[in-house]
Amino acid sequence: MESASTRRLVIAIAGVICAPVVGWDIAQGNLLLPALFGGALLLGILARWVGVQAGALLCSVLLVGYLVGNRGFAQLNAPGIPLLPGELVVAVSVALVAWHAARTQRLPIQRDAINGLVLLWILVGVCRIPFDFRDYRIVALRDFAMIYYAVFFFAAQSWAAMAAERRLLERALTLGLALCGPVFYLFDLRQEWFTSNLTLGGVPLIFVKSDVAGGFMAAAVIWFADRHAATRNLGWLVVAAAALFSTVVCNSRAAIVALLAGLLWLVLVRAWRQLWTIGALIAVGLFVLGVHSAVDRRPFSESPLFRIYESATSMADIQGTRTYQTANLSDKPDNNQFRLVWWRTVIDETVASGLWFGLGFGRDLAAEFLRAYYADAIDDFTARSPHNILFTVFGRMGVVGSTVLLALIVALANATWKAGRHALTVPYSVSRLRLWLTVWTLLVSACFGVVLEGPMGAVVFWTVLGMANAQLATPPEPSAATTTPTSPLQATSPSPA
Repeated sequence: MESASTRRLVIAIAGVICAPVVGWDIAQGNLLLPALFGGALLLGILARWVGVQAGALLCSVLLVGYLVGNRGFAQLNAPGIPLLPGELVVAVSVALVAWHAARTQRLPIQRDAINGLVLLWILVGVCRIPFDFRDYRIVALRDFAMIYYAVFFFAAQSWAAMAAERRLLERALTLGLALCGPVFYLFDLRQEWFTSNLTLGGVPLIFVKSDVAGGFMAAAVIWFADRHAATRNLGWLVVAAAALFSTVVCNSRAAIVALLAGLLWLVLVRAWRQLWTIGALIAVGLFVLGVHSAVDRRPFSESPLFRIYESATSMADIQGTRTYQTANLSDKPDNNQFRLVWWRTVIDETVASGLWFGLGFGRDLAAEFLRAYYADAIDDFTARSPHNILFTVFGRMGVVGSTVLLALIVALANATWKAGRHALTVPYSVSRLRLWLTVWTLLVSACFGVVLEGPMGAVVFWTVLGMANAQLATPPEPSAATTTPTSPLQATSPSPA
């Protein structure tokens, strides 16, 4: 490891070289390089003050931004900087993690199945993209995002191996998950206000995408139920109840399925305290809705309880034979057919034209579906992914990519089982279980929506997976980020597991 004097010398040389260039650009009115240099300097100062690595600090801001701001935050970009937040942090994180690895002479890769499969996932995509870029150019790079966002797995795994960075990332997740439900509810009530008043450079700072936000809210239910079960703090119970309420009212059936998947994992690992907490919240909610239906003068068919019932039954209405009495639910059977036809079309097209290596990044997976599903041409259809990560991967990467993804899912199941069983005997590992269950809720929601193909869901998913895997085998080491005096955030005692 280099000495402090060497580090200061490198910084001084870099400053001497960059200062004239930045000054010249400012004089010429070119603000791209000055903005990048100023941002890097500010990030470095904040990181030293907080006492964590700069990459972890930047990623924590990104997590809160995606969890709360969703699609709005994902589309922000500074004038003159042609990078969205996710891509900018990918570039910065790669550089910072590589620098840290060079300093510590330790790669951010562990020798386990999950690391190997994520690395193989990236390598398969990298081998595919040169051929697709030749044909589709920038469109191929946009679709390739679902591959390069996996970089956050290795970055988060490196950060979560250190105590201060792990606490910062977990607090960012806690804050973002606590806010995503209330913000979604307010956005649903006053969308025009958010899109007209809360903007940055003409882009809404908050614009919620229901299929992504639904997965976040389902994860929040389990996250805060686990915290209540571990601490018996009623505050966490209230936040869990708010998350459950938001999950139900968001009108996303994928969120309900994701929550059920998390509950199934709690049953499998016998996490009874968390199950009893969530079960009690559900029971109280049903009781309140039942009382409301009994005293309400309107017919039962117009009650919220009946709406929940019809929404649940619509999941199994594959053929669309059921008649719905609740408003805004008549399109649910058509929505089922929408997905099934698209999935079938992707399978047929891929088997015919690219069974082993897929149709590639940049290929429009909706073209054949539109011809099969819509009798007339439709001009405002912009979705490119078939609302299921499994079929998206099969369509773009064929059997090879799908095999890697399925193997990764099996490895995730094995790791979740170990974390769940470990949590029953080792108090420290309780937090590990909620990290793994967050991974599962996002993964299951991605099987019914466009989640892991974009930054809002993918960055959170890969970051949480890296954090979970870093803590699977051993506790985090003391932070090696800095030897500066203790900051206010460092002085704060760790939140209870």
